[in-house]
Amino acid sequence: MQEKVLGSEDLHPGHVPEAESPNYLWDFVSQPEPLTLPAFDRITPELIMDALARAVAFQEQSIAAILDNPEPTDFNNTTLAIDAARSLVFRLQPFIRLYESSLWSDAVEAMATESAAILTRAELDVFLNAELFARLESVSTAALNPEDARHHDLMVADFAHAGARLTEDNQERVAAFAEEISALETEFGQFVLAETQESAVHIPHDSELSLAGLSDAQLSTVTSHAAQRGLTKDGHTGALITLESTTQQPITSDLDDPETRTAVFHASTNRGARGTETDTRWIVSDLTALRAGLAGLMGYKSYKDYVISQQDAGNGENATALVVDLLEPALAQLESELDTIRTTYQPKRLEAEDIAYYLKRYKQDTYQLGSVAEYFDLWNVFNDGVLFAATQLYGVRFERTDEVAWHPEVVVYRAFDGDRPLGVICVDPFARESKRGGAWMDQLVSPGRVSGLGPVISLTMNIPKPADGEPALLSLDNVRTLFHEFGHVLHGLFANSTYETRSGTSVPRDYVEFPSQLNEMWALHPQVLPHYAVHVHTGEPIPDELVERIKKSQAFGQGFATVEYLAAALLDLSWHSLEPGEQVESVLDFERDVLSGTGFNPLVPPRYRTPYFQHTFALGYSAGYYSYLWSEKLAAYVTEWFNSQGGLNPEAGDAFRTAVLAPGYSADPGETIMDFFGEQPGVGPLLRRRGLPDTQPEVDGSTSQVDGSSVEGSD
Repeated sequence: MQEKVLGSEDLHPGHVPEAESPNYLWDFVSQPEPLTLPAFDRITPELIMDALARAVAFQEQSIAAILDNPEPTDFNNTTLAIDAARSLVFRLQPFIRLYESSLWSDAVEAMATESAAILTRAELDVFLNAELFARLESVSTAALNPEDARHHDLMVADFAHAGARLTEDNQERVAAFAEEISALETEFGQFVLAETQESAVHIPHDSELSLAGLSDAQLSTVTSHAAQRGLTKDGHTGALITLESTTQQPITSDLDDPETRTAVFHASTNRGARGTETDTRWIVSDLTALRAGLAGLMGYKSYKDYVISQQDAGNGENATALVVDLLEPALAQLESELDTIRTTYQPKRLEAEDIAYYLKRYKQDTYQLGSVAEYFDLWNVFNDGVLFAATQLYGVRFERTDEVAWHPEVVVYRAFDGDRPLGVICVDPFARESKRGGAWMDQLVSPGRVSGLGPVISLTMNIPKPADGEPALLSLDNVRTLFHEFGHVLHGLFANSTYETRSGTSVPRDYVEFPSQLNEMWALHPQVLPHYAVHVHTGEPIPDELVERIKKSQAFGQGFATVEYLAAALLDLSWHSLEPGEQVESVLDFERDVLSGTGFNPLVPPRYRTPYFQHTFALGYSAGYYSYLWSEKLAAYVTEWFNSQGGLNPEAGDAFRTAVLAPGYSADPGETIMDFFGEQPGVGPLLRRRGLPDTQPEVDGSTSQVDGSSVEGSD
């Protein structure tokens, strides 16, 4: 097959519309130059919408040209032509996600709402085109190489999963469902962002609530947050505790005052259910009913079964079984941890908002961790830890550049294989009000041999920005998350697929977290940690005996962490177990009944409660939050394999990179794992990784459908 850059002016079978005025994003996607960044300072929401209109027009013209082609159908004039027709819309979507997630404004909100509807309709116009589908199905794959044949078969499956085989009447109903679902998902994300910003806890200087327990750096951060919002009283700023995306707010583990912990906890858990204009409960009710109805049209009992049929788990029963299998050992571990807290501290109260505080206090008292964050400066961790591990294991070289991205805080790196340019990485580390919470990676440009493009990748965190002149110190959780997200980055960097849509992280949702969870193994690894963990003030390396105490301390609290994750995963699966025609009127009652009926401890609320569960109601993880656990089963197994190979073993790294990471979805992931390791991992390594009793049966699954390339952070 002759390789050329899709999206150039001679792209066929359609024709790129002429630009009436400069549109720098349009130029970037329609005439791409490998491994470049667009002129972000010249891109506006209006230009994004203009580029999207042109991309949709190009798609429409191209599809019409395919259908008008009198030549016999074949792989080139049909399968590849459909790819080409959709390529410009595909390339625009990461930039829409970028602006929506990291550069929020009223104009961006309007753009996101409008573009979501346009993108849904553009996709349905292709997938529900009966004439186009008939032409696609008539393509012979007998003479194709395995990757091309797989790409064609996956495209046919994409059409079928979207409803291409339904009657015309049902296709119209599918389109109506899909458009309404898309609109509600966008609205849910917007509402949660507003709720999270509005629920920040302001503590005036004369408040009865106390900030005792916070470090100087934390006090500086919460004070600066209040100043940025202009919250002053009698000339005093006070403090503003902003909220992260999760139920438990990390800052509460340091707050000595139980009433302050309660105020922050209630602000967090009440998001989306405060009876305000941005209350999300009605969206959840309508959205889950619509998804159930859509699944019914597709011939499935529930949306859970519809979605997971395209994932590695294969069906909803396998996904639910893995969650349930871990519940008993996790609850047992949790009870042991709670008993330890009660015995050690005999607290006057032990509410849901207190557990993280006592877990951390026990670790500090028992293992004497002190101010361990002072060993974890952000850029030391990233440059001398994250990048060091990747260089040692995979032979990749990284150079920081002065290139400008979408925000002054974004730092750009270029990656090289020897002297060969490999990819561009844009690191956006700090929290800001225009940015939604959490951590994630995205493929701003997806690589592919047909297009000739290399990966351009974003890595986004929400680390509290320190005051001017102060170092950005990371908690152990943030250290782990940074390594996690870079595992996604490596998956994208090493992509070696023919097609953009099958490359890098464009794999099943419950497989995509595997490389990222695997990369967490290097965070405290003895071959990596000494290279980056140095005291921010003295420059002294972290003492070996402190490292041992950290490792021992991490086992304590695994019951709590696992239970809060399992609760969220089960909630997600339960919401998407509704059958067609069912609708839940009382969202919080449904949540309570699911958790109490399964035996969850009410002292441990889900990692995300329903009204702000963006993963499942806005970010593409619907019926897929279990995927972190499914992927971790594989990551735990491969962690043990790497350790058996000597850790940072370049030969092992090169073999793993080539055989497992590079193919993306151009090869079946299950077959890739079986071919490389000779077996499918069981649940034993996962239980060992989490420090839970190894008493559970193994759960196996099979690989299926591709998912998107935007990847959320560690569970």
